[in-house]
Amino acid sequence: MLVRRLELLNEVERLARSLQLPEDVGYTCETAGYFWLLHVYSRWEQFLAACAENKEKATFVRDRFPFKEFFSDTPHPVFTGKSFEKDMRAALGCFRHLKTMFQELEECRAFELLKSTADRANYLMTKQAKIVAMTCTHAALKRKDFLQLGFKYDNLLMEESAQILEIETFIPMLLQRQEDGHARLKRCILIGDHHQLPPVVKNMAFQKYSHMDQSLFTRFVRLGIPYIELNAQGRARPSIAKLYNWRYRDLGDLPYLKEAAIFNRANAGFAYDYQLVDVPDHNGKGETTPSPWFYQNEGEAEYIVSVYIYMRLLGYPASKISILTTYNGQKLLIRDVINRRCVPYNFIGPPSK
Repeated sequence: MLVRRLELLNEVERLARSLQLPEDVGYTCETAGYFWLLHVYSRWEQFLAACAENKEKATFVRDRFPFKEFFSDTPHPVFTGKSFEKDMRAALGCFRHLKTMFQELEECRAFELLKSTADRANYLMTKQAKIVAMTCTHAALKRKDFLQLGFKYDNLLMEESAQILEIETFIPMLLQRQEDGHARLKRCILIGDHHQLPPVVKNMAFQKYSHMDQSLFTRFVRLGIPYIELNAQGRARPSIAKLYNWRYRDLGDLPYLKEAAIFNRANAGFAYDYQLVDVPDHNGKGETTPSPWFYQNEGEAEYIVSVYIYMRLLGYPASKISILTTYNGQKLLIRDVINRRCVPYNFIGPPSK
């Protein structure tokens, strides 16, 4: 916004020069506003009055348009002088451009008064931003600040809403004051997948007996409220999608997954698109839990890193390989094995993710 302000003020100075007026009118947004009223709009009104009396003269607009010099740097001449109507349309277009320019300057004027970054950010958020993104946690922490700022919004879009506690879902709906006893919020859109992870509730009593791990999204689906369901996936080969698409009603595949060559080619060095491998206990030890909710399996970590090394030796670029795991404990263990077995050797190195 600050850069845009300087660009517009430079244009105002250029306009003043074209009208043979002092250039200092482009010093601030405030002086530019006075310049608009005193010199620009008044000239336009005089021009319109003169046009009303000279509609039969084809060259009148070209000869008398007050801002002709300002628009002289356009690739093609703005006025032809052959038709009054055509030139008048061009003149109206030019004036619209000037009007928009000064309206933008009026929007930038607040930045001359607000000096701190926080004040400027709050002004942008409450007055000009079309989309404001935040987490539910941030909404809860800053709710008091939003109410004091007079934050207003009509639509709420909640992503991954099947993973958010029901009570947390309500907080972003309440970040503005009511107007005459009515809530301003018009529309609330929940996007999520209730077949995946529910909200995390660590207290077992709350989870089992209070059903706190049920999101508002899941409640709506359970109560039979109409919803739109994804019917075609585009993130996996059809053969891999068969592992999970039974979980959804009529989940098909997007056409490009069946047509594109990259999804039909085999992966060099592998017999199948995917393999499920049973890894026996490693050194007499299977899955361990060093601390609560911290699952690790050393045998699986060693196995998957060996597969990664095998792929690197076949020539797969490291930037194309990601290792996925379902537990944080296992992620840290795999990272340790990679640091020990892969990172010291330049021709292997760590995977992309």
